[in-house]
Amino acid sequence: MKIRVLFACLFSLASFTMTAQESFPQYGKPVDIPIYLSATFGEIRPNHIHAGLDIKTQAVEGKKIYAVADGYVSRIGVSPYGYGHVLYITHYDGYTSVYAHLQRFSGAIAKYVKQYQYRNKQFAVQIYPDKDKFPVKKGDLIAYSGNSGGSGGPHLHFEIRHTASEKPVNPLYFGYKIEDNVKPLIQGVSVYALGDNSIIEGDYKPVYYAVEGGNGKFKLKEKTVVTGNGEIAFGICTYDQVGTSTNKNGPYLYELFLDDELAFQVECDSFSYSEPRYVNSLLDYRHYKQKKSSYVRTETDPFNKLQMIAMRNGTVMVEEGDTVNVRFKISDFAGNASEVGFKLVGVAPVEVERPMRNRSEYFVKADGSINNEILIDDFHVTMEKGTLFRDEWIQTGHREERGCCSQVYRFGDDGMTTFKNYTLRIRPDEKWADHPRKFIAYIDNNGKVSSLGGKMKNGWMEVQTRSMGEFVVKIDSVAPVVKASNFKDGQSVKELKSLRFKISDDMTGIENYDIYLDDVWVLGQYDAKNALLYYDFDEKIKAGTNKVKVVVTDGAGNKKTANWKVTY
Repeated sequence: MKIRVLFACLFSLASFTMTAQESFPQYGKPVDIPIYLSATFGEIRPNHIHAGLDIKTQAVEGKKIYAVADGYVSRIGVSPYGYGHVLYITHYDGYTSVYAHLQRFSGAIAKYVKQYQYRNKQFAVQIYPDKDKFPVKKGDLIAYSGNSGGSGGPHLHFEIRHTASEKPVNPLYFGYKIEDNVKPLIQGVSVYALGDNSIIEGDYKPVYYAVEGGNGKFKLKEKTVVTGNGEIAFGICTYDQVGTSTNKNGPYLYELFLDDELAFQVECDSFSYSEPRYVNSLLDYRHYKQKKSSYVRTETDPFNKLQMIAMRNGTVMVEEGDTVNVRFKISDFAGNASEVGFKLVGVAPVEVERPMRNRSEYFVKADGSINNEILIDDFHVTMEKGTLFRDEWIQTGHREERGCCSQVYRFGDDGMTTFKNYTLRIRPDEKWADHPRKFIAYIDNNGKVSSLGGKMKNGWMEVQTRSMGEFVVKIDSVAPVVKASNFKDGQSVKELKSLRFKISDDMTGIENYDIYLDDVWVLGQYDAKNALLYYDFDEKIKAGTNKVKVVVTDGAGNKKTANWKVTY
């Protein structure tokens, strides 16, 4: 048996965090209610690493949010997506705290933001105030908790970042004590045969094993020995619960031991915002797309540079007669740990029938040296070095489909993923070449169609994308739908606090939205996840009759204008 060494074992960041409790400042609480978590720092999710703590707000909005240390407001964001209403406070000790998914800002900050939005006639803004504009002291009221942006329910998303590098750091290092004696739960173990000649249980396909047990001790169901030959890697499906919270959170530390020697380690301490897409390489991405369960893999792809992977020796070579004791140890931040283990026994190699490669498959080198540019009829792909995590065989093809402006072209499938965007170009049929409402559509393995957008360049529709699967040029000639949801034309609205509208577009999505009272722009707030556009009454609405106009434009440039009259 030989353990394959891929990279240096430790990153300097890992040693830095070993003294985390001694070296980090201790901050105040951002809320005045008990802290219960619905998500932990570093949770490994498809396309995403969770960059903070999700603090429960008792299932309601409007809880007071406080500055955790002295500093100044350095950034304010408002968006219908992502962090929604978000506030950044830069502290004088080298860190910045972040408060996201807010309902609203407090006092002078709220007034300043609204003035900025009116001055620029837009809801979504990013503001960088001068450092003297909003100084804050520890414990100052700065905002109220909410459910804005991409939030899935009322909570506070709370982050702490290195100010200089903007790298998020685990906030639990900063003095937040949460009682927790619950050990992580292990749900499954996977084993992978790597390369062209390796096998697991007599086949080349990954094997997924259910586990049983509890209270930190788990084992494979109905199995203690796994057989294999060649280069082998492993995977673990696990989650943690923090104290009395029932949410399925991410563990803090993943460790793989081979014959009691630490070979692979992921530590959820800090990462760079340029890194989250690396998580798709750490995960068994294809299995997630098919089964919706997340396995963290111990094989580190050549172009996976995720800093949280502190040790990268997670594969082993086994030959006939070898025995390797394989053990996973999963720990949470409080030190509660769970383990699962089994024996990997080397057997004689066997010939296994593997999929035949055909002429429509291209072998693409991740370093950009082979097939980084592929041209098939009126379909063109260009990938630069590091777009892929590893060398890949990529299936291509094309087919006809009625109602489209080009053939449907295949490039891989939705079980594959990339780190960087690549350039995808399709030449539309000649009769559609000058149509102004074209876009490139993506079709996943289940036939779901979504818009990637795209622009015409030298006779080609071009887009940057990370998606893999089927692509086609389509036309969007249907304008968005706009409906009043809490009033009717001609109605008195004196008893209301706002005018609310449902806006939607089933193809290229909502691009712009504006509300006017008597042809004067007023602040319309957009809640994208609920398809809601609304205007909270302010001094712009006048006594008597008001003409209301809403103008909504989609991603293809189709515009819908709707008009009403209301009495106030």
